[in-house]
Amino acid sequence: MAASGAGLFHDDVAVDVRNEYLDLLANGVSDQEAFTTLVAEWKDSIEDPDDGPVFWLALAATQWEHGRLHPRVKARALKVIDQRQDEDRWAGSGVQKKRQAVLARLREKLLLPPPKKRVPRLRTITAPPSFSVASPDQSAQATAWLTGTCPVSGLPISQVYVIMKLKRTEGGGSVFVASCALTDIKLKWVDADTLRISYPKDAKVNQRHTTSFFRSRTIGIEYRLFES
Repeated sequence: MAASGAGLFHDDVAVDVRNEYLDLLANGVSDQEAFTTLVAEWKDSIEDPDDGPVFWLALAATQWEHGRLHPRVKARALKVIDQRQDEDRWAGSGVQKKRQAVLARLREKLLLPPPKKRVPRLRTITAPPSFSVASPDQSAQATAWLTGTCPVSGLPISQVYVIMKLKRTEGGGSVFVASCALTDIKLKWVDADTLRISYPKDAKVNQRHTTSFFRSRTIGIEYRLFES
């Protein structure tokens, strides 16, 4: 998960949860079916100690705003807040107090009667700017995306994903997130199992993994800094 600020929807997990839930409603799926579908699709993330709390907080906030707060979602979100399950990842970040204030406001909201139920509109989805580079053996691909703009600094946020293909399945995930232009990100495969990511020295880095793993395969990530 990559977070660009202390707000509820300042990280990619929360935004994805909100969008997927609202897309289900906009397509005519019932409240219960939308909830059940989302929980099933996000099962692995829900069990993750970092992503799990974010899932329940994002879903609770979204359901309340649309007049559809599920009792189970409300209970789980309040538990996350009251037991401070979301605080460890913010320790020493400089915005921990801001995050606590955000969750305090959410707690107050969840205890109030929700507004009248409403149906969200269908979203017009525009693919964000990106570019991809395949590994020499074509069994993996690195993709850099422009994911948005930091609400605090106003700088663009770029992210790099690595996806590996094994037989009939594929998987991987995010390895790098930084506040810099997409055009400042350079991707180069050193060999079939090593990806080099180059980025400006002055970029603020939010995520920087040295490996990407999927099942039996591991890809090493090298980093190179340059003057912007």
